[in-house]
Amino acid sequence: MSQNNICKRTTISNNSYEPFMLGDKQAGEVQWLSQTNSNNDPTFSGLWRCEPMTFEYEFPGDEYIHVLSGELHIQTKDGYYDLNQGDIVMFNKGVKSTWIIRSSFKKFFVIDNC
Repeated sequence: MSQNNICKRTTISNNSYEPFMLGDKQAGEVQWLSQTNSNNDPTFSGLWRCEPMTFEYEFPGDEYIHVLSGELHIQTKDGYYDLNQGDIVMFNKGVKSTWIIRSSFKKFFVIDNC
């Protein structure tokens, strides 16, 4: 990632990912674009990728997702959502879900209102 006072930048082809941990379990890898906004409020954005697996996830803030590749099935108490390449969705803060990664998955995300 490169940055200056007005712009932060990363690329899809960049390989500087780190483990994304949910408690003591790794759930894919993340490449952070930002972890705060211009007011230093918690606002997370970046790229996330994962190979097929299943895990529990509670959305820590309002999460906006743009699926770059792969297939993901998200189950909540209110229903299920199948996400595929090109889909753009938003989930509300606090929603408890089960993620079933069906094929190598990559997304761009923004998490706000943490």
